[in-house]
Amino acid sequence: MGNLNIPSVDVSTFSEIVKAQFNEKNFRPIFGLGKGGIGKTESIKDLASELKIGYIDIRLLLYTETDLKGIPYPNAEHTRTVWLQNNILPIVDRDGETGILVFDEITSCPKSVRTAAYQLLNERRLGEYTLPDGWMIVCLGNGEEDGGDYQGMEGNFVNRCSVFNVVATVDSWKNWANKHNVNSLVTSYVSFRPQDLHSYTEDSETEMLFASPRSWYAVSNILNLNGFNENNIVLNSRISANIGTNIGARFIAFCKYQHGTVDPYEIINNGLKPQIGQQEILYITIGSVVKIVGDQVRSDLETMNGSIQSTTLTKLANAINWFITLSKENAVMGIKDLISYDTNNIRRVLLIPEFLQMCPELTRFATENREIFS
Repeated sequence: MGNLNIPSVDVSTFSEIVKAQFNEKNFRPIFGLGKGGIGKTESIKDLASELKIGYIDIRLLLYTETDLKGIPYPNAEHTRTVWLQNNILPIVDRDGETGILVFDEITSCPKSVRTAAYQLLNERRLGEYTLPDGWMIVCLGNGEEDGGDYQGMEGNFVNRCSVFNVVATVDSWKNWANKHNVNSLVTSYVSFRPQDLHSYTEDSETEMLFASPRSWYAVSNILNLNGFNENNIVLNSRISANIGTNIGARFIAFCKYQHGTVDPYEIINNGLKPQIGQQEILYITIGSVVKIVGDQVRSDLETMNGSIQSTTLTKLANAINWFITLSKENAVMGIKDLISYDTNNIRRVLLIPEFLQMCPELTRFATENREIFS
């Protein structure tokens, strides 16, 4: 994105920054700049749901200056102009006293619309409208080199915000994916070929389709409903229609290895510790184990007030005991992906004495890889 003197953060960190600033009641606007489809908007929507606060997303590309400011008309005495306000902005009675207002696609809208938003960013007022005290503004947009419809980003706009370059990373996206029922073939493939998580570059402008977290989620939805069938031309065409023919072909070829995977339930239920040489098969097997155990652990945590059934604890132990026999890179990946289902609670479970007795090697592994548990 050139040298814009802007700090870079991943999507998860960006969400945590917004959360920290909101909890501090520091309502200086935040601006997240990054490629399309990486999950910027979805992460803020999820955050509002987590905080149980209001959320309004305004796609500025779809609005005019008049839509934001309202329609001018004379007052009853015809002595001054007043504004008939649109109802798209937060109203306490309808939307709650606290919340996040997202100005999305702010770099793609006409300059006149951005100019109308400046007053709201700077003074929390716009014409006759006043933003409720408990609401925070988050602006989102694409940079000039990010593949969007870039229309500008004036200095007097960014100077009104805390500005971050938001980037897609595999770990951050998998943390999100593990909370949103993303198909394990998709997460396994992205682990296997992280460069295909978001394939857009300046050099690929001649390609209409590119892979992104948004399009991988679409592929996941197709697989969750239909499963994978290498001979299903309609299914495979739908996959490629979301991520492009090149990555689509690689992904379909990867999925074919699922027929050679070790039964994940043999690992989870019976403590099998297979040694798998074929990397595609290994990644699919790890992804399947993570998905099955992670979903079960999360279900227990949600329904048992933070506790886990003894049978689920055994399954978790069997999964981790197998992960630890793998290479350090793969073991770290498997354990981190499991932890991402409920970071604080699962870390707590992994470090209690009863669980460590079931995973005698975990103490050594945790000591050598403290970044997983910190």
